[in-house]
Amino acid sequence: MAAETSTEVPKTGRQFVLKEEVIVERKWLKLEETTYTDPFGKPRTWESVKRTGNKKGVSADGVAVIAVLQRTLHYDCVVLVKQFRPPINGYCLEFPAGLIEENETAESAALRELEEETGYKGEVVECTPALCLDPGLSNSTTHIVSIIINGDDAENTRPKQKLGEF
Repeated sequence: MAAETSTEVPKTGRQFVLKEEVIVERKWLKLEETTYTDPFGKPRTWESVKRTGNKKGVSADGVAVIAVLQRTLHYDCVVLVKQFRPPINGYCLEFPAGLIEENETAESAALRELEEETGYKGEVVECTPALCLDPGLSNSTTHIVSIIINGDDAENTRPKQKLGEF
């Protein structure tokens, strides 16, 4: 069977959202159905996940930390954490990451998350603008923060996680 080809030419009009309807909302997330116009001006629907709550003084939802552990006479190492993730019923190796708290900077959140999840303390080298990493599914935004850890510092020789309640 030959594939059908469309002879319809997209309108030059801009695509836009017509309406958003919350399907279900919980503590951290909500599922929405969005009605929007496609390039031909035809209404379409899309399901998406959004974070609940609007924090004041926050530039993005969260941070992901690319931390490099540097020690004398050793290779530099990228620090990862192993976490169980219920949606996949398994473990993942991930960059330390977490949500930015109200009135917290991305840099402060990254240092806090790094210490909570790994016990390491470091120095911020760079912070990206807010990025949307999965825009086909969610409107969640993240700063990617680069941190250098001096592994020769006494506080970083035997790091211990400081996990709290999430």
